[in-house]
Amino acid sequence: MTNHLPTVLLVGTGHWGNPGLDYKSVAFDDMLAPGRQREIAECLEHLARFAPTKVALEIMPDQAEAWNTEYRAYRHGTFALTANEQHQLGFRLAAMAGHERIYGIDWHDLDHPIGWERAITFAQEHGQDQHIAFFTHMAQESEQQKAAEHERIRKESVREQLLGTNAPGAMADSHRVYMDLAQVGEGSTYIGAEVVLRWYERNMMMFVNVSRAPHPGVLIPLLTGSARHLPRTRTSPLQSAMHQRVGQRWHSAVLTSV
Repeated sequence: MTNHLPTVLLVGTGHWGNPGLDYKSVAFDDMLAPGRQREIAECLEHLARFAPTKVALEIMPDQAEAWNTEYRAYRHGTFALTANEQHQLGFRLAAMAGHERIYGIDWHDLDHPIGWERAITFAQEHGQDQHIAFFTHMAQESEQQKAAEHERIRKESVREQLLGTNAPGAMADSHRVYMDLAQVGEGSTYIGAEVVLRWYERNMMMFVNVSRAPHPGVLIPLLTGSARHLPRTRTSPLQSAMHQRVGQRWHSAVLTSV
């Protein structure tokens, strides 16, 4: 039976187009520059070794058709890709594999925002700053520190960035941020847990959308524009009878030069 289960390769990336949508937004240099394009092409060659039969991206399912219009235009040479990671990795990998379409697996409840600030404010007002150390650090980060981080990223190759993002230690650190935040509250108030549950709700819906996309035996690299989706989304397929999930060795194998 195992041989008939979909296999999922989860790949977290940065938001290369610098949309500024995350609580912590990392400034990437120009991913359309010739040097970066060579590095991306190298990574794509190795990702293609996974032989995907579907490519799933962090886009809303109801927006997938619009994205697929662009994808088809790209395949016909009439659409210029942006620096967006969905274009540079998702579109290009799907095209290399000869896919007719890409799949959207993201989810948002726009009527009920996650509400990070609710938990952060409660912690600040009730002496629970130890649970929001990550967010406090982000708020206090100086321009000099931001510039230093940007310089570090600039010096890393795309392969090094992807391997670092998907390393077990990086994912454990990411998961710890939410476990700390979940502890905000007191008595019958569980405001931190409520906020984290809203975040995990999104990740669980993403997992369900992945489950709906494949048919038995397909190979899906799930490309998300944030490493912070990975700990929860990785755990779900791992525990599901519906999926096989490749191990950490695959991230090293497909992204390391031979």
